[in-house]
Parts: sequence; C-alpha cells; structure tokens
Amino acid sequence: MKKIKGVRISPGIVCGPIYYFEKGRLNVPRHFIRAEDFDSELQRFKQAIQASVNELKQVRDLVLDHLDEEHARIIDAQLIAVQDEEMIKAVENLMHQERKNVTWAYYEVMNEYEALLLKTYSQFFKERTADLKDIKKRVLHHMVGEEETILPDINKPSIIVAEKISPGDLIHIEHNLALGLITWEGGFDSHAGILARAFRIPYISNVDLIEELVSYSEIILDADNEEILLDISGSLKQEYLTRITEFQKLRKRIISAKVANSTRDKVPYHIYLNVGFVDEVEAIDPQLIQGIGLFRTEFLCIEQNTIPDEEVQFQAYRAVLKKMGHLPVIFRVFDFGRDKLLAMLDLEVIQEDHVFDEWGGIGFLLENPDILKAQLRALLRASIHGNVKIMLPLVMFTDEVRQTIELLHEVQRELQEQGIPFRKGIELGAMIETSSILEQLDGLADLVDFFSIGTNDLALYLIGSGRTVDLTRNYYHPKIFNAINLIVSAAKRANVPVTVCGEMASDPYALIGLTAMGIRSVSISTSALAEISKEISALDTKMLENLADLILSADSAATIYSLLVQFHQDCLG
Repeated sequence: MKKIKGVRISPGIVCGPIYYFEKGRLNVPRHFIRAEDFDSELQRFKQAIQASVNELKQVRDLVLDHLDEEHARIIDAQLIAVQDEEMIKAVENLMHQERKNVTWAYYEVMNEYEALLLKTYSQFFKERTADLKDIKKRVLHHMVGEEETILPDINKPSIIVAEKISPGDLIHIEHNLALGLITWEGGFDSHAGILARAFRIPYISNVDLIEELVSYSEIILDADNEEILLDISGSLKQEYLTRITEFQKLRKRIISAKVANSTRDKVPYHIYLNVGFVDEVEAIDPQLIQGIGLFRTEFLCIEQNTIPDEEVQFQAYRAVLKKMGHLPVIFRVFDFGRDKLLAMLDLEVIQEDHVFDEWGGIGFLLENPDILKAQLRALLRASIHGNVKIMLPLVMFTDEVRQTIELLHEVQRELQEQGIPFRKGIELGAMIETSSILEQLDGLADLVDFFSIGTNDLALYLIGSGRTVDLTRNYYHPKIFNAINLIVSAAKRANVPVTVCGEMASDPYALIGLTAMGIRSVSISTSALAEISKEISALDTKMLENLADLILSADSAATIYSLLVQFHQDCLG
C-alpha cells in the first residue's frame, strides 16, 4: 500500500475511479462539411467573432473603470487579435481545402499561432500566448456553447483530479458524479473549498503527485486523515469500505437532528447555516435549524455565468424564503470580488494581477447601481414571503452604507408607487472583513442593525495571502482575535448583535476562542453543523472566563492554537 499526503479542505472518505480534469482543455466538435454548408459555417464564425468583440469592449470598459489604461491595453491587444484578417482568412482556407467544420478549423489555426509564438526568443511574444488562449476560448464559447468547450465531461461517479478547480467547474458537475476532489492548488478558504463543503464532497489539496494518480484505476481518498491510498490490500480495504459506507449515509442526511440552541450552562447560542443555492435549501428541514446566516447570492451568477435579471433573482429568493418560513434568512448582496468577477468574465490573462485584490463587495455594486438596484428590488418583492435580512459585503467606509440606505429608500418608494407589496422595516447588516472598517465600528453601528464577521477575508486584509493559498491556520493569528475583540466590544456598546460567518466558526478549536471572546452566534456550512452543534452544547461558558485574556496576550498563532487545543482536551475531550 502507498500513501500520498495532502491538506484537508472538505472532510469525508470515498473510493472510486479517477477522472483527470485538465483545466482549459477544449472538447471541440470536429466533423467534415459539405460545400453547401460553407456559407452558414462561415456566418456562424463571423457572428462569434462579433459577439466576442462586443464582450471584450464591455470588459475593457470595466477594466478601465477599475484599473488603468495599462491594463485596458491588454484588452486592446485581444480586440485586435480576435478580428485579425489573416487569421480569419486562414480559417476560411482550411475549411475550403480540407472541408473541416469551422470550430475544428479555427481551433487548429489558433493552435498554430500559439506554437509559433512559443518558438520565438522574445519573452514578450511568448507571453502573448495567454491572450490567444483567452481569445480562442471566448470565440469557441460563442460558437458551440460553454458546456461543450471547457466543462468536465464526466459520465460516471469519479474522484476528480486536477491542478486546480474553479467554483464554476464544480457547480456545473452533477454532484452525484463528483465523489471527491484532489488538486495541487487550492486553499481551505477558496470558493471551490467552500462549495465542496456545501456539497459534502471530500477534498484535499497541496497534492504534488497529481500525474502519478492518473495511472490508477481506483483509489481511496481519505480526506479526514489527509491522505490518498493506493494499492490497498483486500482486508485493509474492507475496513475502509465500512467507513466509506457510513460517510455516504451521512452525506445523504445533511441534517439529521435539531441543532443546539444553548451551551451546557444554558447560555443562548445561535447556529445558522451558510448556503449558496436554492437546491441546497430545498434539502434542509427548517424544523431542525435556526435560520440561514449567509445566503451567498453571487453563487446564482457563477451558476449561470451571468448576472441574473430581477425576475430570476426574485424567483430564487422567494423559493428560499417560502422553504424557511418564519426563520431568518440573511441575503448577502452580490459579493463580486476579483476572483468571482474574473471567473465570470473568463479573463484568465489578468487573473494573477493583484491590483484587483481590494476591489469588490458593496463598493463595486455602488459603482454599478443598476445591478444593486435590481437585486434590492428582487429582495424587497420576495420579502413578503418570509423573514428577510439584507447584508452588505466588504464594507470599507461608513459612507458606502449611507449610499446603500439611500438607494434602498429609493427602491422602496418606487415599489410603493407601483403598488408592489414588500415588508417594511427589513434589517440591514454589514460584514466586517476589511481593516479600514475596524476604525469606524462605532459609526457603522449607528447605521446598521447587525454585524457579521467574515473571518475569511478579514484574515486576507490583516495578515495577507490569497484564497488559493492554504489559510487553515490564519484565523488563529493574534491579529484576528484582537480584531474580533474590537468588533464584539463595539457591538456591545451599541447593542448590535454580531455573528461570525467565516470558516473560522466551523473549526471546533477556533470556536472555543470565539466563544471566549463573547461570540454567541455563528453561521456555518452544513458539513460542520453536527460537530459544531455538539461542541456548543458541551461548552461551559464559565470555564472560558480566563481564556480570553490568555488569547489576547498571546504573541503567535501557534500559541493561540496550543491554548485552544489544550482547553478542548481538558474540558471537552
């Protein structure tokens, strides 16, 4: 037997065949055409080019608005290349000479261009291959549709192995076909990681022997123990199969018992759910939970690869509210950080440009008020069907909240004039996840009805790093706990409730620290619900009285981690 180690992103254990997903590999339709088909094929090609041109012009405007002329010139280069007359003529010639259909001909011509650039000695021209790949993918998408070009083509339940996987890839794979995930690149707080936990798909990353796995017909992915098992013997395999069977039963149940609503010493405690899809909510029994603390509305956009209109949004929000009845549902308005937006734009050529790192959230929506206004209209229209709360992401300045409130009042007036009913007095909250807002907490508390701490992005702002890097231990950092102490103190002064909705709340050790700091409300993924509910019901808050001081005086993440692990062993073990 051989073991390969990795880093756990989502728990569970599965056994199955490998499906190797090579990101960006195109499944291009190839067939020969008749002479009478030539004009229609060529027309399809020209329409795809024009659609790509229109799309790139929109992207250029967006990049120019939020970056600068230098970055916009990247898009200018693509606009020139996508309309290149020599390239178009080469595609026409190949279609004439070899009778290849237009997607086949275009794909081969673009591959030849890429090969020529790679053969040059100029680093500048070699780097232009990224532009060509972006163009090729964009044009092919308009000719044959995205599903046929870049999505995994899985036809049986398999363990997906890839260098990396995006949220869009994961969303478009049928959940019952993705037994597990193994990647070389990917962090605990990555959006793919969050989705894997939502879908209850075992996932480990930081696996540097990806190519070796492909040669095996069947493997065991034991994400609980952060390892992949190869060449496993019969008797040992049977032991693992017993665990696998138990996991499959657990995966289907989602929630099987009512979550805790207080600690062992009867201190009230709220446990809410983080979700991102209507289907996810449909599988939940509202009788067993306390509500939804974070509905990630931007996942609707990733799912459809576009921003849905007001009516589509209304239908989704209404379905969620009807399912949850009287329970609170906190809808976070679109959180378009650089990673989500660029994923939707399919703009790989500047994916690694960290100029975008502090761009997104409510600031982006206020700069694009039509998007925010349509979403607020949809939320208000749906509000009569349940207990709606609205939350603003990545708030950096109190003025952003004031502007949002003004727009919300404008939408309310319009709906009233149109005779469209909506619930009055909807609570508005702010996510605390940027360093700048930590200096404005008292002013913020005067404007909103609740705080929600987004520990994932807070760690990025206070410590640095990126979502694709493993951030499993970042939230033990003294800066995080000191920030949480500030937030809890400000919330108490203003009598504003505060919830932690980042992945930190799903960690049993970190949860002890959060509770010691005064947190009494968390929102977590369904995969963590049973463990966190059990943890809270076993906690005695009187035993935590001295722990907060120890945490706040600690000088390293390792020290805090050791403190929390020791407490867990002594008091809960």
